[in-house]
Amino acid sequence: MKGLGINLKCRRQLRAACAGLVLIAGVASLSACGEASSGYDYETASHHDPAELEPIKGTDINRVIVDAEGVERAGIQTAPVRQNGQGMVIPYSAVIYDSHGKTWAYTSPEPRTYVRQNIVIDHVDGDSVMLSDGPPAGTEVVTTGAAEVYGTEFEVAH
Repeated sequence: MKGLGINLKCRRQLRAACAGLVLIAGVASLSACGEASSGYDYETASHHDPAELEPIKGTDINRVIVDAEGVERAGIQTAPVRQNGQGMVIPYSAVIYDSHGKTWAYTSPEPRTYVRQNIVIDHVDGDSVMLSDGPPAGTEVVTTGAAEVYGTEFEVAH
C-alpha cells in the first residue's frame, strides 16, 4: 500500500508537470502566431483610413466619405426615398436612433458620401417608415450599413 501511494503521488506530479509544459507551449505558440504566420509587419506598415470626415459648417454633422473598399467591406447599400399617398417612405433599416432618442437617416448626395439628416417618423408600417419630415422623394438613403456609417462619423470603431 505504501508503494502505491508514492506511485500515485509521482503520477500526479508528472501530470501537473506535463500540463504546465503544454500550457507554456500553447502560450508561446499563440504569442508568436500573430506575428510570424501573418507576415504582416505592424511596425513599418502604413495606416490606411477607409473613410474621412468633413465637418459641415454651422452644424455638428460630418460628411462621411468612404473609399470603395470601405463601402464593400461594410456592405453599404442605398435606396431612394419614396413618395406614396401618405407622404415620404423609407425602409426601417435606414433609421438610426441616437442616444437621446432622436431619429436620423444617412443620405447619399454623392456616391460613397453620406450625410446624417434628422427625420421625423409619422408611423411605422412593417418594414416601412412613413415620415412627417425628412429628405425629399428620390434622395438616396443608406439602408444597409447605416450603423457602420454612424460609428465612423462618431469615430466609435477607432
